[in-house]
Amino acid sequence: ACARSTLMGDAATDAALPPRRIIVAGDARDTFDALVARVATVHGNPNAGPFDGVLVAGRIFPGTEAAQAMQPYIDGAKTVPVPMYFVDADGAEGLEYAHSRAAATAQRGDGSSGSSYTGIEIAPNVFMLDKSMVYDLFGGVKVAAVAGRYDALSYEDASALGKSCAKTNGEVTEDDVREMKDCFDEMKKRDVIDILLCRDWPAGTLEVHGREIGREAKSASSTGSPVARALALALSPRYHFAGSHPFFFEREPYINAKSDPSSSPWVTRFINLAGCANEDSEKWMHALKIEPGSTIDRALLCKIPPDSGPNPYLVQAGAKRRADELQPDWRDDTAKKPKPPPQRPVVGDPDKTVFVRNLNYKADEGAIAEFFGECGELLDVRLATKPENGQSRGFCHVAFKTVEGAQAALERNNASFFGRDIAVEMANERKERQPRAPPQGCWFCLSNEKDLHLVASISGECFMSMDKGGLTAEHCQLIPVEHLPSFVSLPQSTAEEIWKYLQALRMYAETKQQKVVVFERHLELRNKGGNHCHMNCIPVDDDRAALAEKIFKQAAKKLDFAWTKIDPPASAAEAQAAIKAIADEGEYYAVHLPCGSILIQTINKGEKHWMQLGREVISHLIKAPERANWQTCMQDEDAETARTAAFTEAFAAFDPMKQ
Repeated sequence: ACARSTLMGDAATDAALPPRRIIVAGDARDTFDALVARVATVHGNPNAGPFDGVLVAGRIFPGTEAAQAMQPYIDGAKTVPVPMYFVDADGAEGLEYAHSRAAATAQRGDGSSGSSYTGIEIAPNVFMLDKSMVYDLFGGVKVAAVAGRYDALSYEDASALGKSCAKTNGEVTEDDVREMKDCFDEMKKRDVIDILLCRDWPAGTLEVHGREIGREAKSASSTGSPVARALALALSPRYHFAGSHPFFFEREPYINAKSDPSSSPWVTRFINLAGCANEDSEKWMHALKIEPGSTIDRALLCKIPPDSGPNPYLVQAGAKRRADELQPDWRDDTAKKPKPPPQRPVVGDPDKTVFVRNLNYKADEGAIAEFFGECGELLDVRLATKPENGQSRGFCHVAFKTVEGAQAALERNNASFFGRDIAVEMANERKERQPRAPPQGCWFCLSNEKDLHLVASISGECFMSMDKGGLTAEHCQLIPVEHLPSFVSLPQSTAEEIWKYLQALRMYAETKQQKVVVFERHLELRNKGGNHCHMNCIPVDDDRAALAEKIFKQAAKKLDFAWTKIDPPASAAEAQAAIKAIADEGEYYAVHLPCGSILIQTINKGEKHWMQLGREVISHLIKAPERANWQTCMQDEDAETARTAAFTEAFAAFDPMKQ
């Protein structure tokens, strides 16, 4: 790419353009008519409008029904009051329709990307921004539009065939990014990107932030698009809009890097808009009154609002994050899972060492030594800490020189220390403790009667339940009735019942041109009463299911581990034996592939593990990264009951309990 052009001469002499009034809306795949009606209302309201046009951060029709949705607007039976631009045609069929409209209106869908190009005209006043480039819209507003959506598998496939398939499916490729950056480099030196319009939420938006945020936004940031992130960093837009997640979110402004040493930076405001006309009353339309940045007074452009913060995309490695819960991004080479250093052994004899838990996180080793030093002479105090930040994990070992010192320390069991009642026991007795009884609050235990309306089928020793916030409408779980921690630990009769359900699900999926991908996460979860085995089963369309092994291996590579692959077992007992031969009695992660093979990764004691790995990866496999967080996919009880009833009826012919 070439350096930013200076063909303009000194652009400071350009006359300032008047402010433009623009509406930006969220995804309108199934609600285009409602969007048009709302735009017509506000456009005609003298207190709000008129507006120069509309930008849609996503789709305006279902790809498979594009012709039916758009024909009334083509015929003139329905009209759009102002120019409206969208960026995603909803897959191969929608993109094919858009190209057919280009031919019908004597446009070239693969035509020039010059400054006069304003996309494919779908209908009067309806345009698709089908190229990833900078558009000049609304009389001087620079809009950098990313056409299509990001897909991790397609983007990383740099082969000619991979790029061709991605282009056919309306997915972003490396070529799109390069073309966008080339287009930006060819702009005049003082030109500014006013709006970056994407469907996808950018990765790392919340690397640093200045206020408390919800779990949904944190999940969106950790699973977002690295393409949108890279373009936001390179283009420094004044506004960045996305529409991939079903809620409204506005980040505080962040300060961009200087374009050159002599210039002053300006801020970017990132906003995600919910789906148009959504039932949750989430904001889905945003009105802008914006003076084109290329001619605006530079002092006004570079005015930094008081609530602005640092650029999240420039966070240095190791810098403190405000959002500690952010998960590593398996699509980002810089975000591999950290390997914690080995914890030093305790100096002292086990029969003279006590284990202390329920410590206040503010209690350091010095305070602990002072407290227990009253019991006898100490040899060592080892406080367990988190390897990534050194924070206390709430327990420690205290080694004494004498048995009498340790016995005196035991008398401090339930004593108050830093405002908390601590638990003290001999370190060498911990392995002999009896396992805890199943917790009263376990969601998976039928005896607790939680969300029984989600249960689709029950056998003697296991049951099938719809997932609470399913990745798809038929995402279900296979669960033993008894509170047991893993598939490997199940009695043979229980494992065989679950295996029958799994085979029935596979046969059912085949009737819908789908395959089933299954994942199981076995973690002890002692602080929650112990894990209750649940195997997540997700039907995936045949063409995407074929990529399941590839995407899980890709995720493993990014997180710096490798799966062990087990050949397809012939029975439940064979599957249990094969998994146990690798994981023994320890924790593990298992993925049952559509071909029947099983991918296994053991989880060592104390090793950090990405809790949402399976769900995150499959959300990208089915091209729905916005559904990675189950809480954003939850429905009310009536909708859940209807979803369960629909699945139960459809699955009835395959249900082992009804044969």
